[in-house]
Amino acid sequence: MSDNFNEFIDYSDARELTMKEKIKDVFTNPIELFKSIKFYPNLKLPIIIILVISFLAAFIEISSTDFISSMIDSAKQSGQPIPNDSQLEIYKYMTIALAGVMPLVVIGFKAFMITGLSVLVGGDGDTKEGMLVTSYSYIPIVLGTLIARTIVYFTNFDVFKFNLAQILPASLEGSLFFGIALSIDVFIIWYLVLSFIGTKYIFEISYKKAILPVLIPWIFWVIFYAGVYVLTSGGLNLGI
Repeated sequence: MSDNFNEFIDYSDARELTMKEKIKDVFTNPIELFKSIKFYPNLKLPIIIILVISFLAAFIEISSTDFISSMIDSAKQSGQPIPNDSQLEIYKYMTIALAGVMPLVVIGFKAFMITGLSVLVGGDGDTKEGMLVTSYSYIPIVLGTLIARTIVYFTNFDVFKFNLAQILPASLEGSLFFGIALSIDVFIIWYLVLSFIGTKYIFEISYKKAILPVLIPWIFWVIFYAGVYVLTSGGLNLGI
């Protein structure tokens, strides 16, 4: 255990939670959740939840955007042979599978970053504990994706998102500021809050020290995402 164990955190009330309590505490009591999984780790539960929600969200998105029709149109426009029905079905389910497992790649990368930076500032833990932080924290993000795609499925919206860009004027589209706003939504903020709490209790550090492992990777991601958005949106309109 780290030297910060007794200085910042009281684990005396930590207890083993049931599966139902773990799921509930992601939304209602994350402090109790992360205190518990520090001593009673359960990585399978969040991974299963994330996989189920991600596969469901991917299936809904492909069903709601006429995926097969779009693939046929794309083949026609590029002058390629039109795939037959079986090829289209295979590609459809390969796409669902890829979209379903992609969150695990993101979670693994975030876990690596959080673990390394937490240890750098004096925390105690390894990549498995980083996975505990990121996997439980990531549940609201996949839930938000599922909610947004369900809304699209049952409405006439082409796309629905919860990010800050939705409240900005159209004149800012293509700007760096708009790209940053696209990468910030209520579920991302929720993820950050859970990550702060999880990093503190899993790696036994203060919230002040948790700023580095949680915020630094996210800031770099926002900058990268916004930069890619500007470069692919038709021009370098900085707009800020």
